[in-house]
Amino acid sequence: MKKCILILLGLLLLLTGCANRPAADAKAAPQPTVTVKEAPAWTTVPTDIPLVVHPTPAASPEAPEREPILGHCISIVDELPYAVDLDGDGVWERVDLIAQPGADDSLRWTLSVQKGEEVKLFQTDILNDMPFDLWVGDLDEDGQYEIFCHGDLASDDYLIYAFRSDMTLLFFEPDDRFARWNEETGESSVFAGAIAGFEDGHIIVEGVVDMLGTHWGIRTLAIGDDGVIGPVSTVWAFDEADRPLIVKKALTAYQAKIRKDPGEAFTLQPGEKIVATASDGYSRLWFETEQGKSGVLLLTPDEDCMWRIEGEPEADFFESLPYSG
Repeated sequence: MKKCILILLGLLLLLTGCANRPAADAKAAPQPTVTVKEAPAWTTVPTDIPLVVHPTPAASPEAPEREPILGHCISIVDELPYAVDLDGDGVWERVDLIAQPGADDSLRWTLSVQKGEEVKLFQTDILNDMPFDLWVGDLDEDGQYEIFCHGDLASDDYLIYAFRSDMTLLFFEPDDRFARWNEETGESSVFAGAIAGFEDGHIIVEGVVDMLGTHWGIRTLAIGDDGVIGPVSTVWAFDEADRPLIVKKALTAYQAKIRKDPGEAFTLQPGEKIVATASDGYSRLWFETEQGKSGVLLLTPDEDCMWRIEGEPEADFFESLPYSG
C-alpha cells in the first residue's frame, strides 16, 4: 500500500507540473537505438561448472497445465533450480543461478537456462557472495515468460538484468544516471537499481537518487510496445517524511506549474522545514513545507558537492543532508 501511495504521488506531481525541466539545467538523456540481440547459443551441459550444480528437478519433462503468471512476476530465488515452461511449448526449462569465475577470476552469478541436455548461460557482474534475487513471469502477457535478476555489487550498488524466455536481453531506455549504456549503439542492457516488486504489468524499481539528502527513490517501469523497458512515472517518489530538512540560509523556490519555465518564485526562510517528495533525478526536486505548501527547487549537478542551488553548494542551505540512506 505504501509503494502504491508513493507511485500515485509521483503521478500527481506530474499532473501538477512536475515533469518539465529548464533546458539549461537538464541533461538530455541519449535516445535509444535498439537492436535485437541474439540469445546465447544452446550448448551441451558443461561438466566443469564450479561450486553450484543442482540436479534436474525430479519431474516429468512435460510441463503441467497451470495458471500462467500474467502481469506480474514471482520470486524463485528460494526454489532454485526452478522448473518452468518459459516459452509455452509444453516442455520444462530449468532456471538456475550458478557461480562461475569472471574475467578477474572472482566468482559471479551466472544465469543458467537448461532445456534437456542443452544449456544457455549469461554471466552477470554480481559477485556470488552478494545479495541477489530472481523472478519469472509474463509481464507483457505475450504468452512467454520474462526473467528478471538483480543483485548488489558492493553496498547498495544494485543492478537489474532482464531477459526474454530465450535469454535474449531486454533493453532499458537509456538514462545517463540510472542505466549502463553503450555510447555507440545507445543500448542499455543493465539498469542501476533494485526491483521492489511487480504490479499490473509494471516493474517497481528503487534507484539511488541522492539529491538533497534523499537516497532511494521509487519509480515504475514497463515493457513498451517496442520491447524496451521504459518509465511509466516520470519522477522518483520519496518516502522521507521522517527526515525533514531544516533551512539555514534563505533560498529561492518556485511554484510547480505545467509549463516550461518555473512557476512564481517564493523564498524559503531559515528555520523552515521541508520534506522531499519527488525528483526528476536531473535538475528538480519537489517538496512540501510543514505548513503544507508545495514547491520545487532547481538544482545543477556538481562533482565536488553533488548539487548546487543558485550556484552554491547544497550543504550551504540546510542544517544537515543525511546521505547515508
